Amino acid sequence: MSPTPAMLLAALTALAVGLEACASPAARVSASCTPAFPYRDGWLGADAAYSIPLSSAETLWLFGDTFVGEPGQSSRRGARFIHNSIGLSRCDAEGVWSMEYHWGQGRAGPKAFLDRGQTGKWWWLFDGFVHGGQLYLGLLEVETTGPRGPLDMPFGYTGVDLGRVVNYRDPVGEWRLERQRLSRGDVALPAGAMVVHEDHVYFFTFLDRNAQSYPRILVRLPLVALDSGNRDLEPALETLMEDGSWGAGLVPDGARVVMADDATEMSVHYHAAIDQWLALYSFPTLEGAAGQQRPADKVWVRTADSLEGPWSERRSLFRIPELDPSYAGGYDPSTACYAAKEHPQISPSRSVSFTYVCNLFAGLDGDPGEVLGRLLDDMGLYRPIPVTVTLPPELSGEE
Repeated sequence: MSPTPAMLLAALTALAVGLEACASPAARVSASCTPAFPYRDGWLGADAAYSIPLSSAETLWLFGDTFVGEPGQSSRRGARFIHNSIGLSRCDAEGVWSMEYHWGQGRAGPKAFLDRGQTGKWWWLFDGFVHGGQLYLGLLEVETTGPRGPLDMPFGYTGVDLGRVVNYRDPVGEWRLERQRLSRGDVALPAGAMVVHEDHVYFFTFLDRNAQSYPRILVRLPLVALDSGNRDLEPALETLMEDGSWGAGLVPDGARVVMADDATEMSVHYHAAIDQWLALYSFPTLEGAAGQQRPADKVWVRTADSLEGPWSERRSLFRIPELDPSYAGGYDPSTACYAAKEHPQISPSRSVSFTYVCNLFAGLDGDPGEVLGRLLDDMGLYRPIPVTVTLPPELSGEE
């Protein structure tokens, strides 16, 4: 994950404490199957929001850093801060959207839905897929470190696992998780987006260059390797090399950079309407004059005829209204928005449905404690915002 406002929260975990139950009953919140992420039963907001369709009516949502508090509370003060949670949404026969949230429960109160059980180490949930009647979840390993990168964030990455849920059709509280090692080390992280296509699963893998930049390469795994049940999948990986061949193993040196910009979170899906693959993403900041960071106010897309590319230059699909100084909801110069991902299972025909998250960002010279304090009270921030945009016949060039 690139340096995002969520990481500011991760650095300040000790300031958020609280208690709530492990699972939330479904909240029926909409007269149509338009996505909604209500504050309900103690779930007080999260970022990331990858989605995995489980059926024509049900979707699994993977959330990142999450606030959990008491049922009915109207701010995040006193809430506990955990590193992942999940949601299950359903669209019933009457077209009503419902959402239920789940996280873990320990002796001290709420904990991450998938918890590593070690102080200073956690998983962020990065995409997933269903194959062979089993659910696979990307588990990005994160641990506390000294300050690193341009924002001096105190954590780094150590590898990626796949979490396999062999009984995901059972109630969530009965899920059994098995882990398979996907990668080791902190350089190449196959966790940005996962796509099952023909006889492989493809991983849009970001390179961590000391938290300075995060270009993406492409790695794939034969599905037969998953079917074998092998606990160590890394030897079966293949990397797209600069010359277009597939090299054995996870090989960042000499790999083709398929996308050079710095979004680590993204989605990749095929669109029959344009007969192309579409990658959708955003990231919180762009480099401005004299090295100053400024909020990035767009959701971008790239297209390609094949997953291997070549991918088009990034193109602007949507301008984020919260970052417009004339925003009717009240413009805040500390706001940054990120984590855009497409959810085609809920898209109307010839449209792109996606979510993004807005958060407060202290910047290099700001006071993180003051910013976190504001976030605890501003319930208009820090949950996925759903948007649907008509798919242009020809996507416009970058603005």
